[in-house]
Amino acid sequence: MPSIHDSYLGLAPEATYGTAVAPTRFLEMLSEGLAGKYERIESEAHRAGQRVLHMDRFQPNPKGAEGDIKLEVMDSGFGLLFAHALGATAAGAPSGGFTTHTSTVGDLKGKALTVQVGRVAVGGVLHPFTYEGGKVKGWELSNQVDGILQMSLDLDFEKETIGAGAGAYAAATPTYGTDGQLFTFVGGSVQVAGAPFGVSDISFKGENNLKADRWLSTGKQEPLEEGMREYTFELKGEFEDLVHAQRVAASLASNNVAAISASWASPQGGLLTVTIPVGRFDEDPLNFDGAKLIEQSIKGKVLWDGTTSPISVAYKSKDVAP
Repeated sequence: MPSIHDSYLGLAPEATYGTAVAPTRFLEMLSEGLAGKYERIESEAHRAGQRVLHMDRFQPNPKGAEGDIKLEVMDSGFGLLFAHALGATAAGAPSGGFTTHTSTVGDLKGKALTVQVGRVAVGGVLHPFTYEGGKVKGWELSNQVDGILQMSLDLDFEKETIGAGAGAYAAATPTYGTDGQLFTFVGGSVQVAGAPFGVSDISFKGENNLKADRWLSTGKQEPLEEGMREYTFELKGEFEDLVHAQRVAASLASNNVAAISASWASPQGGLLTVTIPVGRFDEDPLNFDGAKLIEQSIKGKVLWDGTTSPISVAYKSKDVAP
């Protein structure tokens, strides 16, 4: 009999937006918050004696689904997510059982995922919930001292299908790779302007600014970009010197910016590197709070130099394809 321990998360890329496909990749999840959106269209007309909406004067109005998933990043299985989060991916030549896929800022049109979550009722029945037309609205990579690198994805979907059906809607049988290893703080390093910077907490965030409410008479249309994307970073460490505070306070724009890179290595040789050629330093409060070491929390925005991808993720993994 299935139990809560049989819950699963599976996904697969779609050939056509909103056309569900059976999950082919299964990832270990920390949590998920995916849920359908169901509105009601209610009558505003009035009949004699009416003080409450009449029972048959509304229409169910499904409006897709949305939510987040939280994962621990491993050196296999995540290339697909980076590609859908950023837009473009190029693969290097395989070497020593690893292939490096570099994801950069590119077009998100046509990139959609089907996600299926297996949820188990208290009576011991596993129910698949299938979400098609999945688009990445936003994402975050974060790592705290003594912790595992985590990835969060904020997703929008064209439709939720509840319960088992045929084909892509049938309950999947999860299969997991056996050669993946975790990226942890132990294998991490950060550089600012080419110099090592010790951190206790690090975060990179991306907002893709998708117009997700494209509803027409033909149904939900694929969310497309509008406005500019926004990428931000936060680096927390100890107050060592004035270098970063002076970057924030500099009166010349060229002195407000610096390159940032962060890398994580897995024990078996996997590697994940986030590169920001131009990071603008916007905040760096340094305050006394009792007889404690002063902490430094640098926050800033990623900018574009006109040529290089504003942010890139090089993912050396066991995956031959993203």
